[in-house]
Amino acid sequence: MRRRAVPAIAVLIVSPMVAASTVATSAVATSTVATSTVATSTVAASMVAASNAAAKAGAPDPVKAVKRHLRNDRGVRVSETNRHFFGKKVFGPETRITGKVQLSPSGPAATNLTWWDVPAPRSAKKSDRYRVIRVGEDFYDAAKTHPGPVPDGKNWIRFPGNHKGLMGRDIALDASLQSINVYDLAVMKAVLKCSKRTPASGGFLYQGTMSYPRLSKVSKGAFVNPVSGKPIGAKSKGTVSWRLWADRTGLLKRLITVDTAGAGKAPLVKRSDTRYKNWGVPLVVTAPPADEVIDEADLLEYIREQNAGAPTDSGNS
Repeated sequence: MRRRAVPAIAVLIVSPMVAASTVATSAVATSTVATSTVATSTVAASMVAASNAAAKAGAPDPVKAVKRHLRNDRGVRVSETNRHFFGKKVFGPETRITGKVQLSPSGPAATNLTWWDVPAPRSAKKSDRYRVIRVGEDFYDAAKTHPGPVPDGKNWIRFPGNHKGLMGRDIALDASLQSINVYDLAVMKAVLKCSKRTPASGGFLYQGTMSYPRLSKVSKGAFVNPVSGKPIGAKSKGTVSWRLWADRTGLLKRLITVDTAGAGKAPLVKRSDTRYKNWGVPLVVTAPPADEVIDEADLLEYIREQNAGAPTDSGNS
């Protein structure tokens, strides 16, 4: 049997149908790819937005964190080390402070602390430990470290704020010798504004530098150069650099500052390292018992009476 040949017309009729199907299939595929691309782009954009939002949410404001704890009858515990240098050479003793700071909406209201100087490694001299209590404008020094005579039963000497020595008064204000007052919200805002923030273990690290005149401008009250002890003015020289660590809630954990006064190869430098813990702990600092306190003026009168019978030194009279 001879096989019949397929008419050419049949091929021509089928071919347009296959072509149409192919075009349709291609169009659908193209549409699917386009839709998939748009969807992918949308998802990617959403993920970026979510990531940015998470980053912002993951960096709480330390100013707000401190402000939450500026409440009556609440406080924080601090420990601090201070050292001075001429250039890279250590100058003077290392001063250490440990204490408690009672807070209020306006800042530190009272303190209870101990401070002491660490003798040089080879020094045989023992370091006295100075107890200090501040309640409002009154400063109380433990009498046992007073160099002169003190009446029996008087364990504390009360100094009015304007008579207390600069060192003790500055320490007693907030149990610290830091040039940056972390309880002053205006200062904290200025510090954070010119800080570079980077992630750190358990939270964030803030680093920056500020001139003394700028720091003085945002500080409450008069600002004194923590290195030289002189008042800061618009033309004063000096800077403070800092590294400030905060936890994931924004609460401060540690502050290291380097104060530099002067210039040249060996400027005078102060380095302070403060650690904060137990923010919000219930705390009320009370003045010593009244019968154990002698006022500075009464103590001076007592010393004069004790020396009344002592022979005078004609060379110094």
